[in-house]
This record gives sequence, C-alpha cells and structure tokens, in this order.
Amino acid sequence: MDNSSPTPQKEHPLARLILSAATLIALVVMVVSLTVKGTRNEMTLGSSNDHISIEATDVKAVRDIGQWEFLAISDEEMVDTTESRLLGSDKQLTRIYYGTVRMGIDLSQMSEGAIRMREDTLDVTLPPIIILDKEFIDEARTKSFHESGSWDQQSRSDLYERAREKMIARCMTESNIHTAQAYAVDEIRQVFLSMGYPYVDVHF
Repeated sequence: MDNSSPTPQKEHPLARLILSAATLIALVVMVVSLTVKGTRNEMTLGSSNDHISIEATDVKAVRDIGQWEFLAISDEEMVDTTESRLLGSDKQLTRIYYGTVRMGIDLSQMSEGAIRMREDTLDVTLPPIIILDKEFIDEARTKSFHESGSWDQQSRSDLYERAREKMIARCMTESNIHTAQAYAVDEIRQVFLSMGYPYVDVHF
C-alpha cells in the first residue's frame, strides 16, 4: 500500500497571469460602473433642482428688461392744410415734420405662461412689435415750409397728428415688423442661452 502523499502540481506562470488580469479587469469595470451611475444620478438631480429654482427668477429678469428697441426708422413728412376765407385769398399752412419711429417689444407685458418648458425646450412667446415712444416727432426740427394767414394752436395740433399718422403708416409696414421680429427672436434667444438653457424656441 502506497501511503505517499500526492505530489502537488506546479502552477503555470501564464495561468496565474491570466487570472490576475481577469480579476483586475473585473474590478475596473465595477468601479467605472459605480462611478458612471453616481455621476448620472448627480447630474439628473442637479439639473432638475436648478430648473425648478431658477425658472421664476429668469422670467422676472426678462420682464424687468422692459422696453427693448429692435428697429429705428427716421422719417420726414410734409403736411399742409388750407382754409378758405370769405374775403381775401385762402390761407395755407405747410410744415415739414421729422421723427424717428422706434419699434420693439415691451417685455413687461409678457402674458402668463409666455415662458414655459416644453419637454427639454424652453418655449418663449413674445409680445407684439409696437412703437415704443408715441411722441416720436422731433418738434425742435419741425419747419414751416409755407405759412399764410394766422393759425391757432388747434390747427397746428391737427397738422401734427396728421404727420404722426403718416409716419406710422410709412414705418409700421409688414416688412419692417418682420425685420424687427427677426432681431427680437435672435436677441431674446441669446439671453436665455446665456442663462444656461440648451434649447430655446422663441416666437411671436
């Protein structure tokens, strides 16, 4: 009867190397997986919390901008009026008015819900293009081209209002409104992009 103990087999160096490499790879994969998982959770929570806390502040900041000019058009209009007199020749008043019509939007007039999230996109609806300064005629530059007879203040005010209406009709054209809208969309979009919103849709 052979009572000798079995002779232990010698471990091959290559097998030990393969086993060590496999163990190291498994550990690296586990660490990377945990790191990515933790990073994703942190980013998701941070993004959500930031958006909830700053949205109201962003809306207020934009509304506080108030009036914003996007297009200015200089214009001049000649307006005249004539009155017949019972005795003598008719009297006439012709004046040249100069003005700058400034077109833009009043962000303080943005309606409720004008700024809202639509999935991952910030949706912004702008108020309409308006004339920002109603008194855009420069009276200091107004010239009397021709004046005969005497004219009261009411007649001069009526002439002023006619010139104002002519300037509005000449400047507030569909083409000019579209130009101002294009500038507004681009500028307001840049404002929200600078606030950290990655996707912004601005429209009227």
